[in-house]
Amino acid sequence: MKKILFPALLVVLGTGTAFATKMANQTNKAIVPGYVMVPDGNGNFTCEQAGKNCSDIPTGPICELSDGTQLKEQVSETFCDNVLREIPQ
Repeated sequence: MKKILFPALLVVLGTGTAFATKMANQTNKAIVPGYVMVPDGNGNFTCEQAGKNCSDIPTGPICELSDGTQLKEQVSETFCDNVLREIPQ
């Protein structure tokens, strides 16, 4: 009986750990504000908030403004990267 119980317990524990890790990785994604790169006229750019929230989950349609401008995640005041996605409903 002990020869069967211990391996079965290890399989159950391993499955539970894998499931918990997957769920933790999925819940680290958040709703973030969308930004656009705007030229300042001197050859430089600023990263300005567009007034629309998006998701950083890398699936689904790209988050855009009504004019088709793709929204991105702010990396610094002068750089926006990582295309954002529409918030899943």
